[in-house]
This record gives sequence, C-alpha cells and structure tokens, in this order.
Amino acid sequence: MEIPYQTGGEVLPMFPDLVIIRQTKDREYAIDILEPHDPRLVDNIEKAVGLARFAERRGHLFGRIQLIRKQSSVAWDHFARLEINSTAMIAKLLLITGNRQLDALFAELAS
Repeated sequence: MEIPYQTGGEVLPMFPDLVIIRQTKDREYAIDILEPHDPRLVDNIEKAVGLARFAERRGHLFGRIQLIRKQSSVAWDHFARLEINSTAMIAKLLLITGNRQLDALFAELAS
C-alpha cells in the first residue's frame, strides 16, 4: 500500500508500517493504517500531511488512520496515537507548517 506525500516539491511514496484488518463490534471488518514514526526524523510533517490528504480522499474506506510516536519519560514509555481519520484532525494537520505545531497536536490530542 502506497500513500503519497510531498517533500521539497517532489511527490514520494510512503509505505505504512502496519495495515491491520480487524473485526468490529457489529461483526464487520475494518482496515486500519498505523504508521509509527520517529519524531526526530525530518519528514514528520510531510508524512503527517500526506496521511491527512489520504484520509481526506480515502478515509471513508478505512477505520483508524494513525500516526504513532513513542514518548518516553524517566518513569515510563508510552505510544501516543494521533487519530488522523476525522474531519477535524485533517483540517488541523493541513494547516501545520512546522515540527513544533505537530508536537503540539500530539501533546494536546494524542491518546
């Protein structure tokens, strides 16, 4: 599965790390896209925006579309999940222009 994203004016392919098929409560099937990504990498914003654009066009075909980060402290490690497959989150992601804004979205809205 390939999801396009833009970097430096060029369109590149992103291949999500995890594509999960799960059974829902009503015994239907949902396909989830889970993309663990290191926040130190320079393509964080581009991939987050690429996932948002994908969700905007194709999100209705999927369950969860998540960007996932490992967050650590002295006491614990936690995997924070930013659920991208919602109209509100897509709108927020399409406005970001820097890593600090993406970090703030994770701090405010990630589960």
